[in-house]
Amino acid sequence: MASEQPVREAKEVAKKPDESGLSIRSAIQSTILVQKLFRGFKDRHKYRRRVLLAAWDELEHKEESELHLSSRELGKLTEMYSKLHIEATPTGGRRPSFVVEREKLKEVKSSEFKPTLSWLAGFMDKTSKEYIDGTGEKKAPMAVEDLTALLDQAKASLKQLPNVVRVELKSPVKLTVVGDLHGQVKDLLFILKKHGLPTKDKWFLFNGDFVDRGKHSCETCIILFALKLLFPSYVYLNRGNHEADDINARDGFQDEVFLKYSQNMYDKFNDTFTALPLVHIINNTAMVVHGGLCWDAGVTIDSIGKIDRFCLHPEWESVMEDLLWSDPGGPKHNGASQNDRGCGCIFGEDIVDEFFEDNPPLNLVIRSHEKKEWGFEEHFHGKLLTVFSASNYCGDNGNHGAVLEVAPKPNGTLGYTVHKFYTTMGTEEEKKSFADQYCTLSASVAAKLIHRIATHRLELLDYYAKCVQSAKGRLSEPGSVEVKNNEAIITRVEWARGLTEVLGLKISFLFLQSLLGVPMKGIDGKNKGKFNYVEWLAKFAPTTAKLKFEAKGSAPEVQQTLLKIVNVLQKHRVAVKTMFRFFDLNGDGVISPQELANGLVCLGKVYEESFEVDEVKTLVAHLDKDKSNSIDYSEFLNTFTVSNPELSQALKSVKREDVMRGGTVSSAVNKPKRAHRMASRQQSLVIGKNEERI
Repeated sequence: MASEQPVREAKEVAKKPDESGLSIRSAIQSTILVQKLFRGFKDRHKYRRRVLLAAWDELEHKEESELHLSSRELGKLTEMYSKLHIEATPTGGRRPSFVVEREKLKEVKSSEFKPTLSWLAGFMDKTSKEYIDGTGEKKAPMAVEDLTALLDQAKASLKQLPNVVRVELKSPVKLTVVGDLHGQVKDLLFILKKHGLPTKDKWFLFNGDFVDRGKHSCETCIILFALKLLFPSYVYLNRGNHEADDINARDGFQDEVFLKYSQNMYDKFNDTFTALPLVHIINNTAMVVHGGLCWDAGVTIDSIGKIDRFCLHPEWESVMEDLLWSDPGGPKHNGASQNDRGCGCIFGEDIVDEFFEDNPPLNLVIRSHEKKEWGFEEHFHGKLLTVFSASNYCGDNGNHGAVLEVAPKPNGTLGYTVHKFYTTMGTEEEKKSFADQYCTLSASVAAKLIHRIATHRLELLDYYAKCVQSAKGRLSEPGSVEVKNNEAIITRVEWARGLTEVLGLKISFLFLQSLLGVPMKGIDGKNKGKFNYVEWLAKFAPTTAKLKFEAKGSAPEVQQTLLKIVNVLQKHRVAVKTMFRFFDLNGDGVISPQELANGLVCLGKVYEESFEVDEVKTLVAHLDKDKSNSIDYSEFLNTFTVSNPELSQALKSVKREDVMRGGTVSSAVNKPKRAHRMASRQQSLVIGKNEERI
């Protein structure tokens, strides 16, 4: 009996299920499910991020294009202003920031300062510390006299260089090509700390766009110019499209210099930028340029060398402008086409091949100018390379930066190594979570789109009304395109198509619905069903602040005059600050009655608005709150604060003001129009290689 008991227990155990095996299988299945869910979330997040980045780039290019086109009108305006001769207000003072030719720079006292290696090391340490603790954004990094001396020495050194600088690399020398920095001094400091200062075997080429967007453009330029003076044979600088007064007046550099120094110092910086070379040639085989290739066929290195580069910004539709602004197209792009930026062109591989044929033995182009997610991209089977060195561009893109290390191979050709990085120097960035970085990009895109939707709200209403009428077969009915509120129902595809056509943006709007406040449930309760576009657009309706007047009798006249100016500000995207600087002709920080009269006459001629003498007097009396017979900036700004408070709150994430840039318009008689340049390009493409180009 004793022996039967263990046998019986063993049989009972065998009949029981293997609970441990079931638990293991269940755990494996749960793990697989979690992995699938995580991978799905990760893939959706990656795609959404790509959509947001593409939208951000599209909006940036759209802004650049609009502002370049509007610079023609501002050119007319400033030309008229300079021709006005009113005795009480001489026109010999400081011109507005968007004038092409400046008055001769006012003399600034210069010290005997000369940069030394120990001084540069100390300056970089101080800049790094101030960046981390956040105390350097408003402080002048150098004394005015010392900075003036540094800029004078830098210009004198750069002025001796040709437009095209030839660099000869011999082993073991390596050349590090640095792309756009855009005032992000943290990236410059990281690069110099990682790769070390220049030596006889370690050279640097900084490929333009040192300023704008970031808050430390002054420090960035100081370090670069000091490096050039200390290591003239080992450090090279190219000019970028932001080293131009019409661009950096809008994108932050002017504001930074005004905050830390003055108008005179801003002019001094731009005057130094005019001496920067345009192109560097490495070992006769690789060309380093900021932007890209040109519209014109037959452009050679020799012809680039004959350009007059000593100008505050390149001439409209010139070869110099193309070199600083052009971008490569996709792998299937052929020829040269209009660039969405409004300047330069989009060029294909055939244009690169043609350029190499015209300029043997070139076989490689290294350029910057475009943000890349990983800081680097190879185009056209390795014939063209893009390097971008501003990581987490503008603080919300989350992209990596990169530098390109070029070195000669034993067979005489050039090889390169890509070094990618992501700089998080500073406590704020290091503490920022992944979600915060992602939300910053979303908020930036949303803010830019909110502004455009609000501006084009009425056009969108008309577009969607036509969609509704077309669906009901009433498109041919005469009269207005208004529809009743209960009939203002559209599909989400129609909604996205309307934004694309009216705003002129190639953006995947269907993936940004929640970002723009579109209800996720339609009127029928279904997910992503049809919705009422009138109710959605009502969110973007602006409210105008009520204007307060001291004299009730003059209120209607003042209001009418103010509305004319507001119309110019809003319709033509001119910032209030830029308008103030336009009126302030002598640059003393206040607007006199005669300066206001001059400016209004010009506005009337260019923008077809009439301003009477009595209107000017009444307007001055209204704006001059402290009765000083002049208008300061705070008085001017308070008058034109007419934005919707809710819209202003939504737009807080936009870090840069849309300050208008411009300049005088080049004469159409002296150079062909863009259409002719396109025809010339297309014609040259069909001619045989051995025939002469037209």
